[in-house]
Amino acid sequence: MLKVGFERNQLKFAFCYRIYMRWRTHRGKLQTALSNLDRDAVNSRVERFNVCCLECSADNKDVLTLLSLRPDHAVSVAASQVKGQVSKWLREANGLDSPAKLLSTGYFAYTTGDTTADAVDRYLDQQGQHHGYASRPRPPVFVREFQLSQADLDRLQPKHASTVLQFHFVMAIRRRRGVFGQTSGEAITYQWQQLQDQEKMAVLKVSFVPDHVHVAVRVHPSVVPADLFVALMNTAQDVMWAEFDVDVIRAAVEQLWQPSGYIGSYGDLNSSSISSYLANWKESTGVGGAAGRG
Repeated sequence: MLKVGFERNQLKFAFCYRIYMRWRTHRGKLQTALSNLDRDAVNSRVERFNVCCLECSADNKDVLTLLSLRPDHAVSVAASQVKGQVSKWLREANGLDSPAKLLSTGYFAYTTGDTTADAVDRYLDQQGQHHGYASRPRPPVFVREFQLSQADLDRLQPKHASTVLQFHFVMAIRRRRGVFGQTSGEAITYQWQQLQDQEKMAVLKVSFVPDHVHVAVRVHPSVVPADLFVALMNTAQDVMWAEFDVDVIRAAVEQLWQPSGYIGSYGDLNSSSISSYLANWKESTGVGGAAGRG
C-alpha cells in the first residue's frame, strides 16, 4: 500500500472551466476604438497563455468576455493576462507609443459552464439513489450542505474585483473500490473545512458514496482549481490512513484515488445563456463591431 500524496502533474483532468468576465475603461472614459474589439482580436493575443476567448462584446466603455481556461489557471491570472493584452491592443488602436492607463483596475468574474448551480445541487443530492444505496437500512452515503458565513464571503472576495467562482469536483477511488461510509465521509469533510482559510475556499456541499465523492466549492480568484483538487485529495487520503486504514486495506488499493478527476465550473446561468446575453447586449448598445461566435 502506498500513502504518498498526489502532485498536480501526476493527474489527468476532464474539465469544463469557463468564466464570464467584464471590465470597464479607466474612470468610465470613452474609448471609441474599443467598440471594434472582437473575439479574434482577443484570441490572437491570449492563446499563448492557454486562454481561449469564446465570446467578446465591447462598446466604448465596457468589455464583456466568455473565456475558457485550463485547470491550472487562476482567474486572477487570466484577468491580468487578458486585460493586459486588451490594453496593449487599445493603445495600438489609439496610436499611443507609451504606456497609458486605459482600463479599470477592477473586474467582475463569474463562473459558468454546461450546467447550473441548481442542477449541481440536485445532482449531489441524488447520488445515493442514483447508485442504488438509498434503499439500504444504513446507506453508506454522506451528503452535507453548508451556508456561506460573512467570514467566508470576506475570505473569498479580492480587494479590487467582484467574483463568484464555483466548481464541482469529482474524485474516484482507485479501481472504483468501495471505501467510504457515513463516518469517514463526515471525518474527511471536517478536515476539508479546516483547509478553508489556507486554501482560500469554502466547501459548499459534499456527496460521498463508497467509491467516489462529489464536492462543490467556492474559491478566491487567486486559487488554481487543480491545486485545490490535489489538496483535497491528499487531505482525504491522510484521514483515511489515519482513522480508517482498515477500510482502505480491505479495498486493496495502492493509493486511495484514481490519478484523474473532473473539474467543472458552474453558476446560476449556463454558458449558452451567457453567450446569448453577450450577443443581445452588443445588439442593444447599437455600437459597431461584432461579437465572436463559438
